[in-house]
Amino acid sequence: MRARLAAIAFATLVTACGSAGGPGGSDPSPTPVITVTVTRAWNQQTLTAHVGDHVQVALGEDINWQLEPPDGAVLSLEANRNYLLVRGTQAIWLARSAGRSTIKASGGVNCPSGAACPLLLALFTATVEVLP
Repeated sequence: MRARLAAIAFATLVTACGSAGGPGGSDPSPTPVITVTVTRAWNQQTLTAHVGDHVQVALGEDINWQLEPPDGAVLSLEANRNYLLVRGTQAIWLARSAGRSTIKASGGVNCPSGAACPLLLALFTATVEVLP
């Protein structure tokens, strides 16, 4: 009796899972999310992304980078971003629409507390061209 109940439960589960992507169901192969990573190597360069891609700004952790916010039209913050950033990553933005947007950042050297620190200002700028 127990084996029969397990078989019925398994068949019900397989049938329910199999019907989700069938005719009239949702698309079984959603578009994968692509992440375009912007590093310091892209300073004063132009890189390409597509609408829907994530643009990860990863300038490292040796500089205390301060990013200007995205323009909001071509690149924007995701409304429900609920993930932590990896060390050395300053932001992950969404390529919302086709166009061009500039990423600008500046910062000073990260120094241990109480240590002598050089007064250097690092500047970064890159252009992202978002294609449809």
